[in-house]
Amino acid sequence: MQKTSVFRAMSLVGWLTIAALFFGACQPVTAPSAEPSTPQNAATPAAEEPVAPADENVGEATEGGAPMLEGVIWQVIEYLNADGALGETVAEATITFENGRVGGNTGCNNFFASYTLVGQQLTIAQIGSTMMMCEDAIMAQEQGILAALGKAAAYAPKEEGVALLDASGAVVLTLVPQPQASLTGVVWLATMVNNGRQAVVSLVEGAEITATFDEEGTLFGSAGCNNYRTSYTLDGDAIALAPILSTQKFCSEPEGVMEQEANYLAALETVATWSIRGDVLELRDADGALAVSFRAAGR
Repeated sequence: MQKTSVFRAMSLVGWLTIAALFFGACQPVTAPSAEPSTPQNAATPAAEEPVAPADENVGEATEGGAPMLEGVIWQVIEYLNADGALGETVAEATITFENGRVGGNTGCNNFFASYTLVGQQLTIAQIGSTMMMCEDAIMAQEQGILAALGKAAAYAPKEEGVALLDASGAVVLTLVPQPQASLTGVVWLATMVNNGRQAVVSLVEGAEITATFDEEGTLFGSAGCNNYRTSYTLDGDAIALAPILSTQKFCSEPEGVMEQEANYLAALETVATWSIRGDVLELRDADGALAVSFRAAGR
């Protein structure tokens, strides 16, 4: 009897154990959360390259930090001459890049060309110019500037402006922003005069020709020997001069001053347009030929 009871008790414990195991196995089990892992071959995000600040001496800059080449009137201060060295200009020369067209003046003739600009990479093509003749030194400068433009492959900051570089990175032109003078309130000194024989020549040594445009529409000055006066009217870049009056003195010195005076007054009678680039005033005839070039006194 005791053995039977013990057996039954052991059997009951066994069945309860089996049942507990069975029901426990059927309960849902929540898996532990896996910690996020970084793949061994995952690339670390690259840090952004810092953008270099624009050259403080240049003024406005492009978004990439490069100086602004376009929309500025540049004055040439150095050019690659025939000896392969950078030389200073002997006459005012200007360059402007805008809307795919580059143009300006080499010191004697106006020039024009097309250009493409990608970042700081520059290509200039199809260069043309007017065909005036000037002094040998100015013509040599003109040839050097036009040749340098044809070699230009890029530009870069340089001191207070920019430099145009050839494909090897050598400087072929150095440019600085050109300050602008106003027509009135300035005494203009003539530097070049059309002699009426399809040539623009510099002044006789020791002679001085002046021009002052006042705000009331009067132009007056010295033609080298005699004083002259006339009135003027402006319409945009067009200018019209009334008949010119002058005194009637005769000057024997410096030699050639009277012929030069006659050429100057005759050149003024042909004037149809005016333009100022920096401190240089140019008066041109209706065909675009230079009649007289001036520089602002004291600048």
